[in-house]
Amino acid sequence: MNNRSYRFKSVFIAMAVLLIVSLLAACGQSDSSNSEKPDTGATSNSGVSTDGGKEDAGNVELRFSWWGSQGRHDRTLQAIEKFNALHPNITVKPEYSSWDGYWEKLSTQVAASNAPDIMQMSILYIKEYSERGVLGDLTAFAGNELRTEDLNDDILKNQGTVNGKLTGIPMSDNASVLLINREMFNQAGVEPPAIDSTWDELFVKSRELKGKIGDSVYGIFDASASLEAFMYYLFSNGDTLYQDNRLGYLDDHLRAWLQMWEDAREEGIAPTANMTASFLPLSNADPNKDALLKGNVAIMGPTWVAAFPAYENLMKENVDMISYPHADHAGSVLQTAMFLSASAKSKHPKEAAMFIDFMVNEEAAADSLETERGLPENKKIREYLDPKFTDRDRNMIAMLEHVADSNPSWYDPGPKGAGEVTKLFEQLVQKQQFKKASIDEVVTEFRQEADKIFEKNN
Repeated sequence: MNNRSYRFKSVFIAMAVLLIVSLLAACGQSDSSNSEKPDTGATSNSGVSTDGGKEDAGNVELRFSWWGSQGRHDRTLQAIEKFNALHPNITVKPEYSSWDGYWEKLSTQVAASNAPDIMQMSILYIKEYSERGVLGDLTAFAGNELRTEDLNDDILKNQGTVNGKLTGIPMSDNASVLLINREMFNQAGVEPPAIDSTWDELFVKSRELKGKIGDSVYGIFDASASLEAFMYYLFSNGDTLYQDNRLGYLDDHLRAWLQMWEDAREEGIAPTANMTASFLPLSNADPNKDALLKGNVAIMGPTWVAAFPAYENLMKENVDMISYPHADHAGSVLQTAMFLSASAKSKHPKEAAMFIDFMVNEEAAADSLETERGLPENKKIREYLDPKFTDRDRNMIAMLEHVADSNPSWYDPGPKGAGEVTKLFEQLVQKQQFKKASIDEVVTEFRQEADKIFEKNN
């Protein structure tokens, strides 16, 4: 995937207007999930079956699964109740959980041919799940049961469509950022970093803060084991993480990345390996438990604009956003925060498309969801919700516009097998953090083992 192939400034400006916040889009908080009812439907050889008309008689039951916080759960349940009331012959059964719990459960359901009829899907996994035949092709319903005319056509074609099949309907978009603890900088008497900073400038700020506050805190969270963080570092240096279903970057860039963080740990401006291992991973940050809120670090990320409200609710004016560090190019990226997808094995594909249409296109759903999942892709729904935007919402819009205006890359979910490669990267870099492997050993082993994974899957 060429991250810059469809990145035109006019598209970015248009997207920035529609972007706001997919609250906790990549960091849902723990909640218990509902029980599942097995799906015994037959599989269509071409994805979603288009004979939905034959399923119209009698009552229809659809299972809908999503990840998120309790606030998201509550709002989604309200929207489901409205849909059920509008369609008495259709009952939507909710299934929900945390971010990590969601993907673990969905993987088990898919393996057992028990996937939900409708599922919330991440840019991280939509390509993989589409290529595995898990997600159905919604093309036959587009323009009929599923209206798409008011959605971003660029996103539909380039991210929601995989191998010619429309498998994801976008709900909202996002941008990567770093979060800063303003209270810590105020206590230290140090000016917070600028919205656009380099890594060197962030480390200078971390050094100044550490010198004022002392040994109990650190300036910046150690993101060295995050493949996502490394990807943005590559983009900022004009490089790419993936190319032709393999790793595509220069090894010297990985050496520089790992050396930068090793130096920061040794200087004491980034946490020790033991401390970093004790924190929640960046991918599943919970503001109640992570290092930023606790005051262990003053700068943390990468995370997403979508995560900001969860922190602002707890930290008030003491939290702020800045761009991911830049070099020759922007470091922050744009990303479709989430999609709604249908199961390729659903017995009721037409009704699944109708529910997705309701969630994306109807004012009744928007009244319940508001901006919890982000500013809807539907232009008319965006206009409908505009009077409800808060100062915080407009602050996030401004941040998204700032990123969109910086000529950023698009998030690259990578080839099939990228999830396994992400875990491999974390494991190998953690060995280096604990001095059980050298930087050169990690650089060599990661490329060898990652390319084996991609070769196996592609």
